[in-house]
Amino acid sequence: MGDATVLRKGVAGADAGVHLALPRAGEKDAIEASLVAKRGTNALMDVCRDATLHAFVHASGALGVYRHDPGEWIDETAPEEPTTPSTHDRWTMDRVVRAAHDEWGLPVTILRPPIVYGVGSAFREFFLDLMRRRLFRVIGDGSYVIDLVHVEDAAAAYRLALERPAAGETFLVVDDEPVTMRTFADFLAGAFGRRRPGSAPAFLARLVAGHDAVDILQESVRLRNAKLKSRLGWAPRYPTYRDGIPGVVRRYLESRPA
Repeated sequence: MGDATVLRKGVAGADAGVHLALPRAGEKDAIEASLVAKRGTNALMDVCRDATLHAFVHASGALGVYRHDPGEWIDETAPEEPTTPSTHDRWTMDRVVRAAHDEWGLPVTILRPPIVYGVGSAFREFFLDLMRRRLFRVIGDGSYVIDLVHVEDAAAAYRLALERPAAGETFLVVDDEPVTMRTFADFLAGAFGRRRPGSAPAFLARLVAGHDAVDILQESVRLRNAKLKSRLGWAPRYPTYRDGIPGVVRRYLESRPA
């Protein structure tokens, strides 16, 4: 990410770009991941200045960014106020790409998904693997609200943002139904044929997943997707977790060694 020569070769001849190389909550070496992402984002902006791109999509995140009351419904107009070190770093990178748009016209669209669920990545590590091994625990009483989007619906949003550029705009990429952590965990356990998982205090969860990941998970907010639907024509194939989780669990179990 920090090698301008490599980046320049990647951008050369491209008419669109997607920046996905960003740290996630729960990184094992969060400081190093953040430094690499910051250097890489700045280097990428320098390279893109000399390119001719019709669209550029920047992957960000919806959680831990907006100021809100517990359980409040919000959209992209909510005040931005990062709540953890990792979300502040991500927000800083959002500002870098926004500045590129404002100062020299990078046609950037920022997409902000919350928890993306699918067979891979962090959802596999922190949800699927732990549930399969009967180690999953709900943090606290689980009454806080979480927001989700199926990985295929998230990918569709990226495709639309490339096909229908909305330069300078930010979109929340989230399904239609926020859900409490307890309700979601019970449903996920049912898809595995497991009993409802027990609970664990937040301080223990932080030892496993890190402070940022746990604090972000518990922030409790309801995100609206009206702008993404109206501006880009996005229509989720999996409008709620109930539509998407059974298939994800089935594919996950099928991918396991016999």
